[in-house]
This record gives sequence, structure tokens and C-alpha cells, in this order.
Amino acid sequence: MSLDESDRLVDLFLKSTRDAPERVAIRDTNGSWTYAETAAAAAALADRLVAAGVKPGDRVGVMAARQAGGPVAILAVLWAGAAYVPIDQGWPIARGESVLHGAQARMVLAVDSTRPTPDGVARMDLTTPELMQAQGSQPSAPRPRPQPGAAYVIFTSGSTGTPKGVEIRSASAAGLVRSVASLIGMGPDSTFIALSSFAFDISVFEIFGPWSVGGELVIATELQVLSNQLGALLDVPGREVLLQTTPTVLEHLLRSGLELPTDTVLMLAGERLRRSLVTQVEHIKQVWNLYGPTEATIYATAHACLPLSPDDPEPDLPIGSPVNDAITDIRPLTDGTDDVGELLIGGPGLALGYVGRPDLTAERFVDGGTRYTTGDVVRRRPDGLLVHAGRLDRQVKIRGNRVELDEVEAALVNVVGHGRVAVRMDAHRLVGMHLAAFIADPQLNSAQLRRQLADRLPAYMVPTRMYLVPEIPMTSSGKTDHSALRAPEDTYAWDDAVFDTLSKLWEEYLGEPAAPDANFFALGGNRNAAQQIATQLTQTHGIAVDAALIERHPVLSDLAATISQLAHLDAER
Repeated sequence: MSLDESDRLVDLFLKSTRDAPERVAIRDTNGSWTYAETAAAAAALADRLVAAGVKPGDRVGVMAARQAGGPVAILAVLWAGAAYVPIDQGWPIARGESVLHGAQARMVLAVDSTRPTPDGVARMDLTTPELMQAQGSQPSAPRPRPQPGAAYVIFTSGSTGTPKGVEIRSASAAGLVRSVASLIGMGPDSTFIALSSFAFDISVFEIFGPWSVGGELVIATELQVLSNQLGALLDVPGREVLLQTTPTVLEHLLRSGLELPTDTVLMLAGERLRRSLVTQVEHIKQVWNLYGPTEATIYATAHACLPLSPDDPEPDLPIGSPVNDAITDIRPLTDGTDDVGELLIGGPGLALGYVGRPDLTAERFVDGGTRYTTGDVVRRRPDGLLVHAGRLDRQVKIRGNRVELDEVEAALVNVVGHGRVAVRMDAHRLVGMHLAAFIADPQLNSAQLRRQLADRLPAYMVPTRMYLVPEIPMTSSGKTDHSALRAPEDTYAWDDAVFDTLSKLWEEYLGEPAAPDANFFALGGNRNAAQQIATQLTQTHGIAVDAALIERHPVLSDLAATISQLAHLDAER
């Protein structure tokens, strides 16, 4: 490989910098910075990385809070000719360590973060103010990287129980950014409100989409998203506002009172999109339904949903037509049916493969590596548009995050010490779509199991419900019979009445309905609110609940399970 090409994403940013250096490039709750200031900051940090031993082609972990320093640190890693590996702040420490070791990261950039990193991995700590203070000197030129080389490595859930790292080329990412930015009509007057984790691949477009056209990137904090404090960010007269999220998050925000201005462009991805959800936002400028696995570089297809056709009766909206010159083929599931089957994707967006996993790369990237087998079942409508129709394997989506059920089962086996477990996707009138775990061990404590899993898995991968059952049903061939799993009412992780009461109290005292994995403190909860909620719970359910119990169990589902267990013990006395 030769050092023959600068990073394409950096090139997009630098063109906007040359065109309008004094235009605002990035903003957070503490300030704003121009393209010239952002370029100077990224270049200065890139110089520090090089001085610390980072070489072109190396991988650098980026662990950042949701402030302006996060995207600028990502830009700096690319500027240095390295690839960034995002580490989500909410991950368990063990998962972050696994990702860093799996990526063979040379070092970690910790921006506005005090979370620990593995021993033996070099670490550089800085804050957004420190990072953004670089001024005056002419920025050094970006360093070229070996070609083909990755711009970033994003780890997704793995069926073997270990996350797998997907390597994406800078040219692939830059091509996707240009293609989609042009498709949706982004320009210098666009303001992009970034809501996603830096470890979710759609964040790549959130960062570099606006930067590719001279627009403004606004970083929303996690608290602003959780507590629906986005109103002020959306109020930018004379500018087009863009939001990108999953249908689940949008539904949560709308229930919490979010009002979208008419000039809003909404990008929805990661889950199937229901027509009924889009009808709630028909007044805005446009809603895009986008689809794409990480292995095909963020998005492979897109569909403009508005105006909704009154003659189209289908409840799910199409995922649309190819973008970024993606090639989409359908591999039929049965003979004689060419319009329904597994979606195969080719074209310039294909990933380099999985880090350190040539076996898995060869399995999923077929025909000499020219097509990726998605595992997604699609149907081609008579008008040529594609509709997502399910999965071939045990991969599911939780709020847009890809989850391999086998990875959750592997973690559960590790916790309980035996293999008599099963995990599936369930639906519930209060919880909605969620993970449910079945454990053939009635003596275990389901609330304790959840806490142990939370030390190993991200919150969205921890089963919302734990069912302690006598046995796990098996097929005649000795495999788990997931279709025969039954959820006995007396083994629910919580009582529905308790969960219902808690949801209403959280809405009353914290200002919004709560998701099962919502955190009391992240929603602005304090000792006074905990005391009031505890008093109401005691009065409603006749059991002794105090503020300390809520503070010890701040996650709604964990708290509901704990209180239900207390109620059950009280009833047995």
C-alpha cells in the first residue's frame, strides 16, 4: 500500500472551510466555532496525535461526551491519516475494552470524559475548551493514509457473543455523504441537529453531511434528547433544519410534545417506518426513509415519503431506491419468486470487511467481495420500490440499534453459568417492542440478572423482561424451539400495575413518559422528585418505598422489577 490519498471526509470539510472560513461550523450548549477555528483545532490535535506516535493507518479510539469536542476529535484523527474507533459513553466498561482490543487501537482520545480505558492502551485526555482554543497558526496539511485504508471502524453486535468491527473506507463514506446531501437538498443554510451516538454509524452523516456543504452542525446533549428540550435548537428562522433519528425515538419525542417547524427535513432510519407515524408530521418539508447496514456505509437506499399517497394502502413505507451508486439485488427465497428474497448490496459503499475476521468477511461478502449478504428480506413492489419484509436470521433492531440475539444469549449464559437460556423479541402494550429472556432456573433473581447483564451489555441489549421458567423447549433436533417459548404471568420481571403507576409518576414529576431503559437522573430527577414518587407508590401499592430505593435503582425497568418483588414478598407474609 502507498501513502497516496488524503482523507476524503477531511477534503469535504476543507472545501467548505476555503469557501466560507467565517461561517459557523459547529455549535453546542457552550458556544460556537467557525470553519477556520474548527480546522485549526483539528489540525493542532492531529499534530499532537502524530507526536504521540500515531501513524497513517493506525486506529485511535474516540470516547467523547456529546459536546463539540467529539466531532472535532473525530476530524483530527482523520486529519492525522488514522482511523477512528468510537466508544459510546453509555457502554459497560468491559464492552469498551473489548472494542479497543479488537480494533488494536494505538491510543484513546478521551474528550470531556473520565471513563476508564484498558491498561496498556495510551490515553490522551482533553476537554472541548482545550481542544477548541488552537488559534493563529496556519493548520498543517492532512496526512495521507495507506490505500485502501479505513476512515473508521464501527463495532456492531456479533452472533458469536463478541462485537465485530466493520472497516469503512474514507472514499465510501465521502461518496455517501455527497450523494445523500445532494439528494435531500442540503446547502450552506442547512442546520443539522445531531442526536445520535458517535458509535452509531448514522452519526457519520450527521457530522460530515453539514460540513460537506458549509452548513452548521449542532450537537444536542443526551439530556436534551431524553427530556425533549430540542425546541430552542429547532428555532432557527431562515434556515432549513434537519433531524436524523430512528422511528422509535421520533415517536417518543412526539409523545413528549415535540413540535417540528414546517421547514424541517426529517431523516428516519434503523427500523421499519409506519405510515401512521409519518401522518403525524405531514406538515414538515420532507420525511426520508433510509435503509442501509453498516457494512454498506450507512445508507444504501432512500425514499421521500411526502406527500403520502392516499392510494397506497400498505402500512409500512418503502425503503426506496439505491443511493451512492449502490447495486441492490434480490436473491429469491423460493423458485419462481424473483421479487421477494434476501437483499444483496454491491457498489462503492461496500466495507473492507471485519477487523481480524477473514472467515466472517468471506462468509458475508460474496462473489469475490463484491456483494454483501444483508440477511434482510425485501419485497420489490410493482412500482420498483423496495419494502423491508423481515430477517433471515436472529438479528433484530432495538431503537435502531442492531442486536444479535445470540450475543445477548451468550452474555446471559456467562452470567447464569449454564446454557438453559433463550432470548427473543416480544411486544407488549406498555413496553412496545423489546427483548425478553427466558432462563430455566426459577431460583434466580431477575432484577439481579438485569444488573449483571448491564455490566456486560449496552442498555438497549439488556432484556427488558426476564422470565424464570422450569425448562427451555427444544426441537426434535435438540435446538431451542423459540416459537414454543411461553411467558407465564407469575414470572414477569415486574407487575404491570407497578410499571403503569411508575410510568405515570415519571411523566408527572419528570415531565415526560419514560421508556423501560430510561434513567431517573438523566431525565432531571432529584431527591425531592424521588421522595414524592416514593410517597405515591407507597400509597398506591401499600408497600414501603423510600427515595433511597429509587436512587439505588434509577432505571425504570429495574425499579419496576424491584418494587414488584417487594410487593410479592409483602403479599406472602
